[in-house]
Amino acid sequence: MKAYSLELRERVVAAYENGNHTIAEIATLFAVGKTFVNDRLRLQRQQQSLAPKAHAGGASATLAEAHKQTLQAHLVSQPDATLSELQQQLLATHQRHVSLATLCRALQELQLTRKKKSV
Repeated sequence: MKAYSLELRERVVAAYENGNHTIAEIATLFAVGKTFVNDRLRLQRQQQSLAPKAHAGGASATLAEAHKQTLQAHLVSQPDATLSELQQQLLATHQRHVSLATLCRALQELQLTRKKKSV
């Protein structure tokens, strides 16, 4: 979900400072939650910026580029390898255990097809 714009944040605070509406009315008027309004008012009272904070990041990648190259090389030599076989190959060569879903996402990033089950 995208952060609310700075303009909306400033309009919410300005609407409260005009004194014509309650917090609940402002939340309804701007289609935001009461907590959002309260938090913006608190930031305003503390003279902090109303601007949205930067994204904090996320989990780091489980597979490095070297791991992906190993997967790609293994698939060149054995194109019908299953995800389980690729998982075992990665464990044997890099001592890295990853889930089947992680392997599937890595193959999609490499634009490689995968075999879902052994026949």
